Amino acid sequence: MNGNSRKLLFGVLSLALAIGLIGVGTVSAQKPGQKMEEFYKNIRVMKGMEAQVMQPTMQLMEIALGVHCVYCHDADNTKRDLDTKPTKEIARRMISMVADINRTQFNGREVVTCFTCHRGSTKPDSLLPYNGEEGRPGPSQVAGTVPTVDQLLASYTTALGGAEALAKVTGRTLKGTVTNYAHLDEVHLERAPTIVTPVDIMAKGPDKRMVVQHNINADAVSVQNGASGWTKAGNAAAADMRSDLLEVSKLENAVLSPSQFKQVLSNMRVEGQEKVGERTAWVVAGTNQWLPNVRLYFDRDTSYLLSLSYQQKSNYCCHVFRIDYDNFYITSGIRMPMQWTVNGPRQAILVYKFDSAVVSPIEDTRFARPAPSTAAR
Repeated sequence: MNGNSRKLLFGVLSLALAIGLIGVGTVSAQKPGQKMEEFYKNIRVMKGMEAQVMQPTMQLMEIALGVHCVYCHDADNTKRDLDTKPTKEIARRMISMVADINRTQFNGREVVTCFTCHRGSTKPDSLLPYNGEEGRPGPSQVAGTVPTVDQLLASYTTALGGAEALAKVTGRTLKGTVTNYAHLDEVHLERAPTIVTPVDIMAKGPDKRMVVQHNINADAVSVQNGASGWTKAGNAAAADMRSDLLEVSKLENAVLSPSQFKQVLSNMRVEGQEKVGERTAWVVAGTNQWLPNVRLYFDRDTSYLLSLSYQQKSNYCCHVFRIDYDNFYITSGIRMPMQWTVNGPRQAILVYKFDSAVVSPIEDTRFARPAPSTAAR
């Protein structure tokens, strides 16, 4: 790992990375469709952009420069909107420069980002790198017969126990722990290297999912309930789940109910084969409004879903996340992965390990959003 890579070890992927999976900060007072300048104060160069993707936009800049919020913003949270640091004005000029390049050279496509030049440093290098790290090669084309998307989904469904057995499942409850390695960073050196927290996941049908992380101070809850979702931390009021996180929740539910992948994703296609660890996987790509690039990796030999990757939108292109699945356990005639490893930006890692999986009915009321009076207690 080079020096710039180490600068990416930031641990702010707390609640929503652990329960969402990824990205918190949804504000309940924020309205769908609001623009930056309508919700936030002192917006100069990001006018007209989506307000609800402010957080991933800020995270993109942190990752790109290898810094934390206070590099540009006042350390006092109540003064974040003030221009107390000169770096904030420099950032505005850089944002305008990137926007101009993309508009004039790439017809408005988000080709150039902060990371294009900075690569984890506040001062971009002007020299060519020596012995730089290489990325993954990507899917390779395969000669001969290539399975269709429907065939791969059908094979995965069969591997889980078959469509008929899955349709009979009235609910699932998984209990275990999540180990958070996301706190290994160079900004918060006082944090423990790892945190292990009890976690429960309940799923009912294709569109209901609840994650409860039992933190030391209070539970953190994230719920998908049909076409909407909500989150709640401790005694705080329930807040709307951000649109992109709701789509991620739908994807995670589809891991247990594969027929739903075609409901969540459009333009699904088989791109070829790729190595996932020591395994060879068929790669299926798709997209939707909030997740511009999703890939599913199906084991060529066992048909299990080995990995799921997606891009999370910000106002300046995307973050990439990957969830690896392992230890498919059989109970009540169906299988489900008992270990999930979430790989996020800043080389953050969350490892979910479930000790038990119970198939039994779950009441719909479990997924209902708490009333404001209840949430405020």
